[in-house]
Amino acid sequence: MIRELSTLLYGVALALVLGIGSAVWATGHYPLFGELAINGWNANPGVGADSPDPYSQAYFARSGGLPLAAAEGVAFVRDADDDGDTLNARCIYAVEGDTPGARLWTLTVLSGGEPLQPPAEGTPVALHSRSILRFRSGDFDIRIAPLPQPGNWLYAGSSGPFALGLSLYDTSIGSDTGLTDLRMPSIKNLGCS
Repeated sequence: MIRELSTLLYGVALALVLGIGSAVWATGHYPLFGELAINGWNANPGVGADSPDPYSQAYFARSGGLPLAAAEGVAFVRDADDDGDTLNARCIYAVEGDTPGARLWTLTVLSGGEPLQPPAEGTPVALHSRSILRFRSGDFDIRIAPLPQPGNWLYAGSSGPFALGLSLYDTSIGSDTGLTDLRMPSIKNLGCS
């Protein structure tokens, strides 16, 4: 009798731990089911739909964030450079090129899936399309580095992995017909300290 009861209690405890643990794991990452991938940048246009998948709903309920509605835009995430290596704050990166057509876009450093908090006032951890320097062609060059850089610069921390969030506002990318070539910025590693 005691053996059967202990086996039952062990089974219930194991089920609780595995169930809660898998739910925390599944809702702890930005949902990329049904993802849209362009040159290493990933998005889930269905997140802001009228009826998003349950994992998306759980992620935003847990994180307290608000997804972009489908009519507002699309949010892309990228955590690796063009060579496929994980982005590391000890390295210097060049984010170069242009974005698909949008009224406005923002580029934000993410740490642990959340926007990075600046260590001091005035330290840039996000930029938007109306605040950057551009070449005559319209392309841009943004440096991500632990120390200030000339031109467009973002701080990603002193060490550790990070990701970039690129939000395109008022864009037709979700309804793109494929008649135009969508350009996304490249991310090149320029060296690590």
